[in-house]
Amino acid sequence: MGEEDGVFIAVVVVLLLVVVVVVVVLVVVVVVVVVVVAVVVVVKIVSMQGIRMTIRGKAFVHWSEQAMRGPGESRFKGIRHHSATEEYFDFSQQLLSKVPRDGHKRNEKRVLEAGQYTYPFQFRIPATSPSSFEGQYGFIRYWVKVSIERPWKEDNSVKKFFSVICPVDLNREPTASEPTSNEKEKRLCCLCCVSGPITASVRLAQKGYVPGEPVYVYGDVSNLSRRQIGSTSVELLMTTTFHTPTKTRTVTQTVARMHHGSLRSGGSASWDGDRLVLPPLPPSYMIGCSIMTIKYTLELRVFPTGPAFELSIPLEILVGTVPIHATLDRYLNLQQHQTTHHHHHHHQHHQHQNHYNNSPPPHGPQIHGSGGAGNAAETNGFRRANYGE
Repeated sequence: MGEEDGVFIAVVVVLLLVVVVVVVVLVVVVVVVVVVVAVVVVVKIVSMQGIRMTIRGKAFVHWSEQAMRGPGESRFKGIRHHSATEEYFDFSQQLLSKVPRDGHKRNEKRVLEAGQYTYPFQFRIPATSPSSFEGQYGFIRYWVKVSIERPWKEDNSVKKFFSVICPVDLNREPTASEPTSNEKEKRLCCLCCVSGPITASVRLAQKGYVPGEPVYVYGDVSNLSRRQIGSTSVELLMTTTFHTPTKTRTVTQTVARMHHGSLRSGGSASWDGDRLVLPPLPPSYMIGCSIMTIKYTLELRVFPTGPAFELSIPLEILVGTVPIHATLDRYLNLQQHQTTHHHHHHHQHHQHQNHYNNSPPPHGPQIHGSGGAGNAAETNGFRRANYGE
């Protein structure tokens, strides 16, 4: 909300994001239109040169490093910056022209009487725009800015961020519906003693998931060593790589976790379909952006007691926005069964039952109208990239 000299800009930007989804033979087409409504409230007569709206999408990566430079005693601590920028669109248009329709005086001012003025506008987001994202060393952001341009004064502006989540269809990923597994073993050194191995394996029924979908984890841990295992855990790791022309930096963070307790020497334990629900996450790869990439790894970790490194068994998984059809069918069948069961026994109940407590439905394409992070879509067609340092 901007306010100055009797002008309130409730601009903005009511952002109405319109999504049309058409599914034909496993193809999902999403049309994303941002509808901007700029509302300017004038409480007294005000003069201006025009009202301009700008809509923009941009990625930016930056970090700095300290290093000692120079010879001998003249060495000093220098700071080196690494950065990269990528522009996806930068569109600007006058909502209220600077020049009267019949005017010949290009610098003539416009006068608005007291009242409320509404300026609707639509913009189609290019299909090549990548997912919105906020990371430790970079971001992808989309925003709308409306400015009142005034002669001899600073412009009065309001800016509104929005997020777009466009589909990454797991049905178009060849390996997303296939099972995946991995196993490893580790031998611990116990001075001169011979110690058996710790072996572990982890399995998933499929490789691709969407936020809100449960991941059912199967695994086995066998402890033939002389030491006790303190605990085991399953962690979902998100690894983001930030690229600049001079250097690359990677950040890994744990976004979900569950754990089991200790395991004695000679014992074994299993993960028998333990349920880990995917939190809200941007899709894998960061399609359409060349300066940031994202990948996800589900990792079974075994922590022996004493001085030893843990045993880690990783499985790469894919995070999308459009669920695998078989997964969606199973979910819908479950809901239909629960609904039928509920109606059958309805006379025994006096309160409405919530049948969505077992698991949230897999999320499809989403668009968010203010702040936050989201996603958008396919390879880079038209884009201009600027790298700087």
